[in-house]
Amino acid sequence: MLAADMGSPNIPVDHIDVRKFLPRQIDTSRVFDLVLCDGQALRTHDRAPYREKREARRLTTVQLALGLEHLRSGGTMIVLLHKLEAWDTLCLVRLFTRFASIKLFKPTSGHAKRSSFYMVASRVQSQQLEALAAISKWKKTWNAATFAPDEKYWEEIRKGEEPVSDMLEDFGPELIKLGRKVWDVQAKALAKASFIKQEENQ
Repeated sequence: MLAADMGSPNIPVDHIDVRKFLPRQIDTSRVFDLVLCDGQALRTHDRAPYREKREARRLTTVQLALGLEHLRSGGTMIVLLHKLEAWDTLCLVRLFTRFASIKLFKPTSGHAKRSSFYMVASRVQSQQLEALAAISKWKKTWNAATFAPDEKYWEEIRKGEEPVSDMLEDFGPELIKLGRKVWDVQAKALAKASFIKQEENQ
């Protein structure tokens, strides 16, 4: 686990995974033109029980934090996301619109019936204040998900969130515009899905 890269070089000696935490892996000066964030926490992955409910968020935040931190200004990030209408996803897409040009893409094969889609963020201003604040936030969330008790973990996740009503008023129309094709691909695929037709014929 990339503890040093995520700002936690000193691991408690009694931590259950103390030997799995790594020293810095990516040189601080190394930058890339393209970053892919498409790792997922799968049920088949072997991990300690304490990580089970937090693993997806840990994996997401480490990819986003290190990806954006090491992205050259003006570069591109491609991020695998799920459920555009879900609160965490909506907040993430909204955040990226503040320092990048955003397009959403849903493949018509493989992902069509599922909730998954890709966010393509181009011309990313990775040194802009909003981007730097996002990196800091993701690192704090990763650390809370890795080391903190439940109360502190959820406190860190929800820190700084804006009210739902404000989000929808400010970003709702843009969300619909961005997500229309994503939802359209999924709706058409679901309409043709065998399990839907079976229910209709019962």
